[in-house]
Amino acid sequence: MKLLEFEKSLRQKLKSYEKPRPLICEGNPLECEIFIVGINSATEMQNDFWSFWSPENGFNKAQWLESYILERKLKPLKPNKTRRNKLSNTRQRIEWIVEKTKPFKTLETNLFVKATPTADELLSEDRESSVFEFLLDTIKPKIIFIHGNEVIEYFEKLYDLKITKNEVSKFEILGTKTNILAMNHLSRGWSKQKSLELGEFLKSKVIN
Repeated sequence: MKLLEFEKSLRQKLKSYEKPRPLICEGNPLECEIFIVGINSATEMQNDFWSFWSPENGFNKAQWLESYILERKLKPLKPNKTRRNKLSNTRQRIEWIVEKTKPFKTLETNLFVKATPTADELLSEDRESSVFEFLLDTIKPKIIFIHGNEVIEYFEKLYDLKITKNEVSKFEILGTKTNILAMNHLSRGWSKQKSLELGEFLKSKVIN
């Protein structure tokens, strides 16, 4: 599939969503061999996904990250909070992981594309995985890292899998054969060293 064809198909998939965040990567998503998958985005950004996209080069992650940091800085603080980190806990850990997976490319996505502060706020109609399945079928990653108990449970239910946390297992999802590693959510309990080690491990699974 060519990038222009990918864009056309993705636009069609997203047409019913307002400000979705279907993926984050550097450049052409078709070149990504590693997926990082959560349940859904916690932050709906003011700038639309397509404002960071070009038909020639794909997604401009550096520009997106700059916008993310600015929007996060300007967002009102929650009650009793006096400061906010530049990056969320999850975002910081993803950045550490992705840095260590280079030169292989990593695509961040979620099982559900609707952004809500918590997954509990997803409506039943938001809990559909067609965009993720399009990305999986089109890109065919070598390994998928999923984080968080809720997304693990949905994977098992949607795709009739039995996943063991902290172990790499081979699965076939809707005709696509890949490896899956499931671990705790990246928002808590992850040191910088543990995140970097995970990045190295994911890279080793692409090589092998």
